[in-house]
Amino acid sequence: MSRIDVPFLIVGAGPVGMIEAVLLATRGRASLVLERRAGPQTAPAAHVVNARTFEICRQAGLDMQAIEAACKNPEDAGHVRFVTRLAGEEIGHLPFERQGEECLRYTPTPLRNLSQHRFEPILADALGKLPEVDLRYGWQWESSVQDEEGVTSVVRDLATDETHEVRSRYVIAADGAGSRVRRSLGIEMQGPPRIQSFLMIHVGADLRELVKERLGVLHFVMDPEASGAFIAHDIDREWVYMHEFDPDQESEEDYDDDRCRELVTRAIGQDVPMTILHKGSWHMSSQVAEGMGEGRIFLAGDAAHRFPPTGGLGLN
Repeated sequence: MSRIDVPFLIVGAGPVGMIEAVLLATRGRASLVLERRAGPQTAPAAHVVNARTFEICRQAGLDMQAIEAACKNPEDAGHVRFVTRLAGEEIGHLPFERQGEECLRYTPTPLRNLSQHRFEPILADALGKLPEVDLRYGWQWESSVQDEEGVTSVVRDLATDETHEVRSRYVIAADGAGSRVRRSLGIEMQGPPRIQSFLMIHVGADLRELVKERLGVLHFVMDPEASGAFIAHDIDREWVYMHEFDPDQESEEDYDDDRCRELVTRAIGQDVPMTILHKGSWHMSSQVAEGMGEGRIFLAGDAAHRFPPTGGLGLN
């Protein structure tokens, strides 16, 4: 078993883990970042990045031009709409706040809609240019043992199935809501694990013609026969439809592409050309860990706290 020595081991390369590595690098601290996925997020997930997160990115020296280019224009993403169906009648709308020029009085980087699957590749590219950071996709944390001077962890290269020993001063667990690191510490989550469950249907479609008179980032469909929510990650090409389902009665496997297409078409209210790109299930929850870590191991991001997206902080 080979050995890697590094001051910080970061488990998880979502936005929290990667920005943590960037911030450590600005202080001259080296880190090894492990992510069991094969690469950055490919399907839409979180989509709102707030002013403070952008300020941290700017102060850390990230490429703000690349970040700004990946954001959605507030003209497209400046409202939340409530509709009978997407092609039906509008019931009402609200502004998606803190995006306007008036915010420049307080911050150079107002809130923007920036989809996680566009944000993560920018962060991964930044990490690849930092000599203090070693980012490895397809690697999984297995275990950690602490002593007075540091932490010895066993990690696995999923491509070769080889295990390696990592000796670090600290471990930061940014490995998501189901954190394996947190579970190994026996730290429980407080709060309901499941408030609602949803099927996320990622759709490739140009729906601008349907919504050109009522642009918005969120469209809540209120018709009881087709209730759900549309998220416009890109009005011209990329949408997500959230469909509530009961995992006690059915599973993600019950929804093939034809059924997903039928659900999306019903919520739109008419046939449109579309491609089903991804689908996945997730549970809305509201939880905080009983503790933020133990000894030299610390929890961060969803490993420490989970917010409902309605009014929550998402990846921020």
